[in-house]
Parts: sequence; C-alpha cells; structure tokens
Amino acid sequence: MAQVAPFRALHYNPAQIPQPQEVVTPPYDVIRPHEREAMAALNPYNMVRLILPQPQPGDDLLQNRYTRAAAAFRQWQQAGVLVRDPDPAYYYWETEFLVNGRQFTRKGLVALVRLEPFSSGVIRPHEQTFSAPKADRLELLKQTQAHFSPIFAIYPDPEDLVIRTLRGSLPGEAMLAFEDSEGYFQRVFRVTDPSCLAAVHRAFEPMTLFIADGHHRYETALNYQKWLKERYPQAPVNASFNYVLVYLSNIFDPELVILMAHRLLAGPRVKQVEEGVLLRRLAEYFEVAPLAYPGGGGGPSPEFLQESLDTAPQQETSFILLGFGLQAWRLKLREGVRQRLLAREMHPALAQLDVVVLNYLIFEKILGLDAQAQDDQQTCKFTSKIPEVLEILKKGEAKLAFLLNPTRVDQVQQVASAGLIMPRKSTYFYPKVKDGIVLSPINPGEEIFIP
Repeated sequence: MAQVAPFRALHYNPAQIPQPQEVVTPPYDVIRPHEREAMAALNPYNMVRLILPQPQPGDDLLQNRYTRAAAAFRQWQQAGVLVRDPDPAYYYWETEFLVNGRQFTRKGLVALVRLEPFSSGVIRPHEQTFSAPKADRLELLKQTQAHFSPIFAIYPDPEDLVIRTLRGSLPGEAMLAFEDSEGYFQRVFRVTDPSCLAAVHRAFEPMTLFIADGHHRYETALNYQKWLKERYPQAPVNASFNYVLVYLSNIFDPELVILMAHRLLAGPRVKQVEEGVLLRRLAEYFEVAPLAYPGGGGGPSPEFLQESLDTAPQQETSFILLGFGLQAWRLKLREGVRQRLLAREMHPALAQLDVVVLNYLIFEKILGLDAQAQDDQQTCKFTSKIPEVLEILKKGEAKLAFLLNPTRVDQVQQVASAGLIMPRKSTYFYPKVKDGIVLSPINPGEEIFIP
C-alpha cells in the first residue's frame, strides 16, 4: 500500500527572496562545475550551496563540505530566509516547457512518501545505482537532516483522479509563479483542504509508484532511515525519517515527456575502430543505410537528424550512427534478430528496448565494451541534445555517436513491474524537477500527519 502524505514544507520566504529564479536549481547530478559557480554567484542563498557544497583545503571529519552545508542550512532558517508552513499540505505543481517547438504543461504534486524496500513491490525502480553517489548523498543527509531534492515518481491513474481532486481545491493564489533560469514556467499551489487531503491519500493507497528519476536519492533515503532507526529504536511509525520527499506525476498524463540520452563513445577503447570494419559488423544485425543530408560537407543539421529519428515507426528499433567525419547512417534492426539473439539472453521487456539492443549488439558484441567500459565516463558520454552531440564530434572529443528515440513510459512501467533494471541513462524525464521549491526537514521526534 503506497502511503503518500501531506506535509509542512520548508520553502524560501518570498519577503526575503522575491526572485525565486535566482535560488532554485536542477538536481545536483546534472550541474556541471562551471554551472555550479554561476548559480552560486546569482544569490548567496542559491540551493546549489546546500545540494552541491564544495570541498576546501584542510577539510577533515569535523569540518568539511557537508558540515558547511548544514551550517548554512541552519543559518538560513534562523535568518528567516527559509520558513516552514504551519499546516500539512499537498503542493500541486505545474511546469510549462517547450520541446521541439511544442508547448507542454506537466502536472504533478509534491508529497512525502513512506519509504518501502523495493522487495515490497510498492515502489519500483528501473535503473541501476552506484555506491559513490549514494555515499555522498548519505553524508549530506546525515549532516543537514533534510530532503532538499524531490525524487521524481510516476503513478498509474487512468482517470486522473488525483490531479482532478487537487485542482478542485486549489486556492485562488499560487504560492509561487515564476519563469526559471532555463525558461520553464513554474506554478505551485498549497492545498490544505482536509477533505481533499484525505481523498488524495486514499486514491494513492492501491497504487504502485515507479521511480522516474532519483534512484540514488531514494536508496540513500533507505540507508538514512536504517541509520536513524538504529539510533532511535523507539521512534514512532510515522517518524519523519520513514518518509522521503517525492514529486509525483501521472503515467497517463499526455504532457509527461521522456527524452533520450544519446550515446557518445571516446577514448582509447574506440580509437582504433575503422569505418569499413564497423559497418560490415553492423550489417550482420542491422540494415545499414547512409543518410544523405542537405547542406554539403558541414555535417547534418540537428533538425535533419531529429526528423530522421522521428520517421521511425514506434515498434521499430533503429538508431542513427554519426562519425568518421560527421557521416550519418541509419541502423535498423534486421527482422528476426531480436527473437534469435536477444530473446534468448534476457526478459522480453528488456529485449524490446532500443537502448538494450544498442548496448548488447553494438557496444558489447561488436565493439567489445563490457559493463565496466560502458560505465566509464571517459568512454561513454551522454547528452539529450543533438546540437551538443554534433559539437562534441566536431571538437574531436568523441569518435562515434548513436542517436536513439526515447524509451516510452509504458516500457518503463513494464520493465519496473517485472522487477528488472534498465541500463544507465535509459530515460530522461524532461524537464528535471527543480530543487528549492519545497524542502522537507527531518526530525526523528516529529510524526507525519496522515489524513
């Protein structure tokens, strides 16, 4: 049974932070070093100072980047920069954004979700995690005692009961309404009506939740829960450390967008790959067709490549290969290959995924890149932006690129429901949920309100 509870959020005080676009940020794991510095320079209370504190010379166990983040967090509360709501609420959240010229409005809510082990089946992952990021996030949690970054989860609600119920109880004025630094419009409402809170809580009870983004943070919250349970064995069942901050969106929302993390290969492992040899090997599994692009020798345009991807039928597995002087080829999986090779090696839900076909047939069988090589950031790079792919290739920072169509939401649900795990960066739910809109402090003695 999923327990999705309202809570008393901590958030920026609009009297002190009138320009929220100066303080909210993307999640820590997509912020590059130069972006981190630019965000920190925008405002002394920018969230990046809490979610991505920087090491300094002389750091030790007692004084380090995590303790500095905790000190800043306490100071911001004492100064009234961060204030806490008096009553439990669900936070209804709309994000307006553009993809390829089309406008979308994703609807969701932020709540506290009771932590469940994956073995319970109540909350299901779909991607693999790694130990280093979890150790980093756990130390930050231990020191700051707060959830700064909402995990992104999706839930199956074909009648859209949750969102309809929330929208029926929205107050007249938004708690926040602003255009963020990336050009997305964020609109957040605090919903406190008791009958609405109870109805939304009931609606979630029979549902399974699927983690869309934030697998490392969820597993870190489980580790933190275990750590605190050992220290507070008498803590109540609804103690705040038994919950995690989650942004939830309906799987059936047509405005829910997944982009693809395209793959680029670089470094010594692929340096010696020859064009003719690679194309001959690819032809064993794929129909290989060169793409004649307009515009001469300057390379294909992002628009041409996107259109070429878009023409692939939904049930067809095909990629675009770029390399060897910005040449382009379409690779279409040959008929029978999936059944003959992939179906014998893996679950059918995985064999249907374009990214699994790419990893298994091309990266492993043809290029000889094992799992360790694919996890090596110097060998395999990712970006969802085709212009960035082209720029990296032009600069010689990668030798080959593979452009893919996005994994579909129904495929995520099938894989997670079967208890399976996708390769890294198989999904990019777009846009990322912002940090700094609402936060959740953790006090072992505080009980979460259940409506």
